[in-house]
Amino acid sequence: MRKLDPLIMKISYPLIGIFEKAGIRPNHLTVMGALLNLIGVYHIAMGSFKKGMTIVIFTWLFDVIDGALAKYASMTTKFGGFLDSVLDRYTEGLVIAAFAYAYAVRGNANAVLLCVVAMLGALTVPYARARAEKEIEKCDVGIGDRLSRLVLLALFTLLNKAEIGIILVAAISHFTVFQRIVYTRKVLKKNLSGGKNEK
Repeated sequence: MRKLDPLIMKISYPLIGIFEKAGIRPNHLTVMGALLNLIGVYHIAMGSFKKGMTIVIFTWLFDVIDGALAKYASMTTKFGGFLDSVLDRYTEGLVIAAFAYAYAVRGNANAVLLCVVAMLGALTVPYARARAEKEIEKCDVGIGDRLSRLVLLALFTLLNKAEIGIILVAAISHFTVFQRIVYTRKVLKKNLSGGKNEK
């Protein structure tokens, strides 16, 4: 999501100013977005995929504006970043869990399994980065970042092809984990060899 910050800053500049004057802090927006996400999750779980996903898409505005407000009003804090990351895991995980519940009600065991595989991958992607960055400076490589996963799931859900979206989320998530494992190993080997390329 942070890749969109420059655009969001430009579009939402007036709104950000209003939030600042009203005493609304970035963490307020973060929590508000997470709570509204629950409404979307409920509708998805009840089988209203398009309605639920539309609400989830709306909550993304909070996810980007909170960071924009923090920068605009110089309210950036380590706790804010931590809270945002933790709630991101919950919101994304709950959306996939809602699909799993809806498919379970319909008796579609294969789709439920796909949701489990997708959730496992989606939650492991940020963990792989966090764990890698305890050993190396940075590990944000990979095609399956959070924005890519959400866009794919949202797009195919709105096209009445939610299962395809879930399959793609599972595929790019696990592939990204693999990319980060390979990248971390490469960097660690390079550091161990003093920066010399090994043959």
